[in-house]
Amino acid sequence: VESRRTCTDVLFLLLLVCAWIAMTGVGLAATGLIKSEVIKKGDPRRLINGLDYHANICGVTNYQTPLGADVINLPKAYPLPSGYFVCVERCPSVTNYDEFHCEYETVDITNTKKSLQIAHTSQKQCMPYIKSTSFLSYCIPDIPNVTTSNNETHTEISITMEDQINSQSDFFDKLMTDVYNVRYVIFYFGCGMAMVLGIVFLVVIQLPGFLSLLVWTMIIAVDASLIGAGWYTKETSLKWASSETRGGNEAVALFYASYVLYGLAVLWVMIICYIRRRIVLAIYCVKESARAISAMPVMTLFPVAQVLGLVAFTVVWGIYMAFLASSGDVTGSYGCFLYKELTYSTNTKYAALYMLFMWFWTSQFLVAVGQLVVAVSVSLWYFSRDRSQIGNTTFCRVLYLVSFHHLGTAAFGSLVIAIVKTIGTILTYVQKRLSKSQLRLAVLLLKVLHNLMWCIEKCLKFINKQAYCQTAIFSYSFCKAARMGFFLILRNALRISAVSIVSRIVLFINKTFITVASTVAGYYYLEMHFGDELNLLMMPTLLIGLVAYAVSEMFDEVFGMSISTLLQCFIADEEMFDDS
Repeated sequence: VESRRTCTDVLFLLLLVCAWIAMTGVGLAATGLIKSEVIKKGDPRRLINGLDYHANICGVTNYQTPLGADVINLPKAYPLPSGYFVCVERCPSVTNYDEFHCEYETVDITNTKKSLQIAHTSQKQCMPYIKSTSFLSYCIPDIPNVTTSNNETHTEISITMEDQINSQSDFFDKLMTDVYNVRYVIFYFGCGMAMVLGIVFLVVIQLPGFLSLLVWTMIIAVDASLIGAGWYTKETSLKWASSETRGGNEAVALFYASYVLYGLAVLWVMIICYIRRRIVLAIYCVKESARAISAMPVMTLFPVAQVLGLVAFTVVWGIYMAFLASSGDVTGSYGCFLYKELTYSTNTKYAALYMLFMWFWTSQFLVAVGQLVVAVSVSLWYFSRDRSQIGNTTFCRVLYLVSFHHLGTAAFGSLVIAIVKTIGTILTYVQKRLSKSQLRLAVLLLKVLHNLMWCIEKCLKFINKQAYCQTAIFSYSFCKAARMGFFLILRNALRISAVSIVSRIVLFINKTFITVASTVAGYYYLEMHFGDELNLLMMPTLLIGLVAYAVSEMFDEVFGMSISTLLQCFIADEEMFDDS
């Protein structure tokens, strides 16, 4: 397997590298580091900063007010009674009804008397200084109950509203404090214990007879459930037939439904009897996959590296997209309030579509690399003459093999998925644009096409998975590997179906076991050691469960790919050596 390994699909790896370079060029043009006549320079502040009533962006637009102030030096948006905003230097830290923020044109430079500003306030052109909280670039005033007495303006705090806000804020603060105080416990149980439980599960299912008992119990339970549902449905139909409140048609429908359930139970038994030998093979594949992962436990940590890689790419990609999204022309739309509308040139729209395509391609590329790494690791373990020599060092050698031989295949397979996902996104966008029109036939056609693209994507992902297994075993290029994998599926449809049934059962039990056990153990630990210190056990326990579930998902991804690879290794071994 290792000695005949060649470099595959190098051209597509070069294409991916060129695509990354082009994406970087688009991003740098949007940031202004590269001068471009095609893509305008963006400024993310244009997306988050507020608009004044002239549609100037506070802190961004170079606009001279009648008082001589430049909006570019006024980064905060302060609300007026009209619902519009004016740009100010800072949000008021205290309430002062003797000072006002007004529309730029309403302030008479030679006469700034309080009475004039009060008059403008009555016309919704001025707002007194209200203690405000800065959120992004907006000033959010506190909620006072304003009353007037003896011609003097003063404030009475609305106790009910303030108490509600404060109680909600205090509750949130307490939850965050709880999470911070037990952050290490959340990590230890949600991540550490979940990983340990995953390894324990792999060891347990290798015990003689355990996995067989587990799988056959689940299979029998499915048939028993169908029979039980049929019996209950039939008994209910007989009760309804003698009831005055139920119609006869409902009773008859339930009666026939009971026999449908009985028929499904019989059909299930027939299918299981027909593929029983394949189920035995599937159990063997699952057990051997568990042994392969146990021999190289570091393999279960590779999804963490994939996630970190995706996060790193997404951060850079997100920065580029923020600048690109803010490179449009900003206009203000007036209605009940003033809001921003950005219009983009055709080149900017195509650049955004390309950036979206690159996110799809890169994310799928990372997934493909992970699948190839697992597939090569398992194939080396399966065909090794001395499996005692297989260990974590073998996995390090696999990383070298995949990096220098098969990244092109991962780039090719992920490119196909990225193209399909991009087409599906375009169809969704067009469908939403047409949903408000009267072109119902076109909308229906687009929905059909979108569902078709979804099905194609699922099929291609399955074929890609088989292709990566073929590449791992035979070092085929992507096209040949996909073709060989497709015909292998056709030749062994029943085997693959049986493996799919068994693997789904095992992976579901594994996921449930890891998540529930980690969450319950974490809860009891928190209750025993932090019960009197925490305000609410719910939030830390919930976070432990979420982290444990994420770990189980990554674990199942490795386990599932390992099972698929081992099945193909078995079939290849069988076909190459004539069932010997």
